[in-house]
Amino acid sequence: MPPRASKYDPYRTFKFRVRLGEATVAGVTKVSALGRTVTPTELKEGGDMLAPRQNPGAVSYDEVVLEWGLSLDRTFEEWANAVTRLQADPADPAVKGFKRTVYIDVYDLDGNPADRSSKPVFTYKLHRCWVSKYTALPALDAASSGIGIQSVTLRHEGWERVV
Repeated sequence: MPPRASKYDPYRTFKFRVRLGEATVAGVTKVSALGRTVTPTELKEGGDMLAPRQNPGAVSYDEVVLEWGLSLDRTFEEWANAVTRLQADPADPAVKGFKRTVYIDVYDLDGNPADRSSKPVFTYKLHRCWVSKYTALPALDAASSGIGIQSVTLRHEGWERVV
């Protein structure tokens, strides 16, 4: 690969890796965008004839959706099951780790996500994630030649860029 023309060139979006803690989850093919919204709050002062002033208020984070091809890997299924068991039996030992840290590593064109020695150009850390929606089995269609896609929707308490 030729070197990048500039450190300001945009990175491609197809070289990434998703990790739950330190364990890499194989097969994730799509990650939704990371977003956050700051709700404005209005501040009115007595005697101020101008429009109300606006200050930043509460911060909310968008859900993150991970998708992968239908496979025998049960990593996300077990995690989603822990969240549902939380309501039924909070004392169940499987429930203990229902909130987990998720890392999203992004690589440049020369980097290889499968190679552990390859370093990502940046990494985002999602704090205290839990599965709010799990699609275990996609719609089945005998007339289709497409592949099945499983997905999880993650709620989290914020993200930060760590690399």
